[in-house]
Amino acid sequence: MILTELPDLPPRPETPANAAFRRDYVARWGKENTVLCGRSRLAEYPRVNHPLSIKMAWDGREVYRLGRREVHVRAGSYLVLNDGEEYGSTLSGERPVTSFSVFLRRGLAGEIVAARRLGLERCMEQAVDTPATASFSPHLRADDRHVTPRMRHIHERVLAGERSQAWLDEQAVLLVDDLIRAEQAAFATTLRLPAIKPSTRAELSRRLRLATDHIESHYDQPLPLETLAQVACMSTFHFVRYFASLHGVTPHAYLVNRRTAAAQRLLADGFTDLTLIAERTGFGSRSSLYRALTRARAPGVLAPPRRCGEALN
Repeated sequence: MILTELPDLPPRPETPANAAFRRDYVARWGKENTVLCGRSRLAEYPRVNHPLSIKMAWDGREVYRLGRREVHVRAGSYLVLNDGEEYGSTLSGERPVTSFSVFLRRGLAGEIVAARRLGLERCMEQAVDTPATASFSPHLRADDRHVTPRMRHIHERVLAGERSQAWLDEQAVLLVDDLIRAEQAAFATTLRLPAIKPSTRAELSRRLRLATDHIESHYDQPLPLETLAQVACMSTFHFVRYFASLHGVTPHAYLVNRRTAAAQRLLADGFTDLTLIAERTGFGSRSSLYRALTRARAPGVLAPPRRCGEALN
């Protein structure tokens, strides 16, 4: 199922015009790979149970409500949410926000994990009868060389008119493989944490990534060290120490890097008002923004993706 407009779903009222679409949507939801891509200045979806999915957003943000926390998805990052996760989301912005999600049919990730474990030779000798358990870290991830290029490729092909379910099913298989590779790379970073017990290291990683999500979601706002340590439920001393072990930089350096990347994207999008850019990215002043951009001296960021057709304005 490939949709290039945001679906007309509850809590919006049912009408004769959308009734047939809703019946078809519900009948197919979770049973096949699905792309949802659309643009809106304002859209809200209630909390429901979803299959494994990868989320991206551009030209603004989409706010996901996960339990007692909110995660803001926007350019420069993507969000992975596991099968069975219950959440809702809201889009709102001064201009239409692009929302792009790939939902993977239930069971696909487990089948691929099992096949990878068996290996080619054993899979040639026997069928993969029992899917493995597939669970991924439900956190924001900075654009990477694994998942981001595949998501961008799917997005571009859909915008170019691709509507084949067979093509999407192939891409879904490759996307799950990319996601597994990204998960392995993320797990490798947790080995930097100086914890003796694997369970302690896993809990430490979980708490630090909650704080990382908070930075990714709110880098355009003031973020005192004490606030980030509270999000991680850690003392400031242990938070600074272990955050640096996980990410290779201190929390403040990580925050400045995210703000700088966001400013670079705005410049690449044609924004020229440095005062406005400084306000939107959390720097607060032109001078702070200029110093950060000067220090960065980094190559250009990924080009902004093309836009989906506008819907639900």
